[in-house]
Amino acid sequence: MKRIFVCSPFAGDIARNVKVAEALCRQVMRSGHAPFAPHLLYPTFTDDSVTEQRETGIACGLAYMECCDEVWAFTGNGISSGMRRELDRAGQLGKPIIEIAEV
Repeated sequence: MKRIFVCSPFAGDIARNVKVAEALCRQVMRSGHAPFAPHLLYPTFTDDSVTEQRETGIACGLAYMECCDEVWAFTGNGISSGMRRELDRAGQLGKPIIEIAEV
């Protein structure tokens, strides 16, 4: 079972973006893999509107990316600044990036 880092927007239309992330996680699981979506986890106990907490949440997610096998990125609505940071880090780590336009 591969460990998949789920990369998709969070800020903006949060309710819609959470549904997209959840759908992507379900798609990962249907494919027989284990999803990790930091933007579904860290905002449950941090405040994304507080810059320091947002930065810490992103840093924590990037730390977990190191043990993931692939990054699946939802690009159907463009790439947010947070996603750009995750994708840049995935590239630095040499992680395969799978772009997904629809979920």
